[in-house]
Amino acid sequence: MSYEPREFWERRLREHFDLRGTGETGLPLAYNRACYALRREVLVRALREAGAALAGATVLDVGCGTGFFTQLYLERGARVTGVDITSASVERLAARFPEARFVQADVGEAAPDGRFDVVNAFDVLYHITDDGRWERAVQNLARAVAPGGLLLITDLFARRGGLAEHNVVRPLERYRSLIEAEGLSVVALHPTHVLLNHELGVFRPLNRLPGLLLALDRGLLALGFGRGPSHNKLLLARRPK
Repeated sequence: MSYEPREFWERRLREHFDLRGTGETGLPLAYNRACYALRREVLVRALREAGAALAGATVLDVGCGTGFFTQLYLERGARVTGVDITSASVERLAARFPEARFVQADVGEAAPDGRFDVVNAFDVLYHITDDGRWERAVQNLARAVAPGGLLLITDLFARRGGLAEHNVVRPLERYRSLIEAEGLSVVALHPTHVLLNHELGVFRPLNRLPGLLLALDRGLLALGFGRGPSHNKLLLARRPK
């Protein structure tokens, strides 16, 4: 069966409207909560180091899914617009977060309306498997960044091709070329996980101990691990003021 993004994610989110739906459906909710706890910590630290003030800032949450990052930004006083390819996400999040705005759209087809202080695309772009649509998505999101604003993207940023039917990763130089062509500069690259969100091979039984993996990952990230080609990373790019 060929991968049809809208149908795939619509079905997945209607079956799992929790962190499994946007994470690992084959692993327990506790495992996914640990993965997202680390994502939150890495993101908050990266924004702080970049000097991003979120209170009153405009944020575009791309692939808002089940609302994890939408909630994070709202809690910090941002004005959030969420965009998702599915009606399942947009309808439920509009009811849950009436103070935010939600739009059903495909960023590989059209640029979002307006400019934003933060454009957040966490674990989204490697799910765009068609190269032409992926390029347009990167360009559209870069164009949506306001002067002085930040673009946040996660990927492996490595030459590994397709890891699953719905995943295709691209190298850092391809991202950098597209982003810089739109007037932004890549300013940081932060690993998001080491053992969590990673194939552990013979050590896979450790996935049953997400609390332990979370503690280990915090320590390993502090020591500088997670920069290899098989680990997910958060890229920050800034548009000059």
